Amino acid sequence: MTNSLLLALMIGAAGGVGAVIRYLMISWHGALPFGLIAVNVLAGALVGFIYDGSLTQDWLIIASVGLAGGLSTFGTMAGEAFDYYHRGRLVQMFLTLAINALMPVLAMLLVMTFL
Repeated sequence: MTNSLLLALMIGAAGGVGAVIRYLMISWHGALPFGLIAVNVLAGALVGFIYDGSLTQDWLIIASVGLAGGLSTFGTMAGEAFDYYHRGRLVQMFLTLAINALMPVLAMLLVMTFL
């Protein structure tokens, strides 16, 4: 794809799709923000699938930066952790941070290893 504007628009469209999926999943809460964990793990697995596949460079960028980038969320993770901290729930804060940092990477590695 030689047109930078078209590439940027496609990244934006893929990011929009990822953001909508994130919005639909993020409301799943329990003792921990399970929807948040799920979208970040899904994004990590998606990146593993993308980078282990045979996509062209442009489609790799569209899928990873756009779709996976729109799907995952660092800001929400930080906000959830901050909220737990202010409510005095330090164990939940540390679990939220640790799970959201480690599980997406593990999901990516598992997908890259077994696909």
